[in-house]
Amino acid sequence: MVARALLFVASCSFAAAAPPDWLPAGYPSIPMSGVQGKIEMPLVGLGTWQYNDSVSETAVTAALQVGFRHVDTALGYGNQVGVGAALKKSTLARHEFFITSKIPGGLNASATEASLELALQQLGLDYVDLMLIHFPATWAGVGGAAMRKEEWLALEKWAKAGKARAIGVSHYCKTHIEDILSVATLPIALNQVMYHVGMGMSPNLGSDFKGYCQSVGIVYMSFSTLCGPCGKDKMELINGPLVTKIGKAHNVTGPQVALRWAVQQGIPVVPKSSSPKHLKQDFDLFSFTLSQSEMAQLTSATTPATGAADSGDCEVKSSNLVV
Repeated sequence: MVARALLFVASCSFAAAAPPDWLPAGYPSIPMSGVQGKIEMPLVGLGTWQYNDSVSETAVTAALQVGFRHVDTALGYGNQVGVGAALKKSTLARHEFFITSKIPGGLNASATEASLELALQQLGLDYVDLMLIHFPATWAGVGGAAMRKEEWLALEKWAKAGKARAIGVSHYCKTHIEDILSVATLPIALNQVMYHVGMGMSPNLGSDFKGYCQSVGIVYMSFSTLCGPCGKDKMELINGPLVTKIGKAHNVTGPQVALRWAVQQGIPVVPKSSSPKHLKQDFDLFSFTLSQSEMAQLTSATTPATGAADSGDCEVKSSNLVV
């Protein structure tokens, strides 16, 4: 890996910070607003969406051996027992890894507390580093502004009891965030949304208001950075012509190029793999830097187009009746 400073080129949207002493040398992190002040989150982590307990345990174990120190999971993934088993087997102290989890949206206060406690129980942890509300309503679209506020305040109460170092949201648009900000007593640390090459020129509805999030101090984080849910275009960021061409210039793979495009902007990523070979590639995002021309080509790309025009998240209305 190159020195941490090489990551932060002109296209980055945040200033470099001194690396926390619990991260291996050369492992970049990003500051975010926590319950008791600023905390650091590793810029690259392991995603676990669609993995069951068994695969998650294997993937997390392998990722920690490679050097990953951030794992992203969720109550709704149904794999937190496996994630917790891998963490328990590791030789790392609790402060040496960062765990992000999520609870469903559209919950009242009592259901929120129950879900949060269940998440900790499944993970076998006393606290998580970052807890997110997974969606601005239920997955069926039930909920609204009042429910968002109630769930957020319940999450705040739980976090203030020492059970999360930071709290945030996922799939939230500007109106949803404004609902939360109207009642929040703790900062929204982060918004995790779909963002990948092909969306670099997306309008606000396509990017879930990327610029707005960053303007109010909310870390903008990418999921599906390699566009796994992109249907016929799902291989575009694996072996498509643009990422392949740029990758050859740096002796790296197409996925490394697509992931580097995000982290070079200061956008955290959580690619998933259970293959040690691919995990090593996904982790090796800091030994090369994309040129301004390469960044511009990737930013102006129009494929894969999934989520580019409208992510779908903004269709969840700010009223109690949602589509």
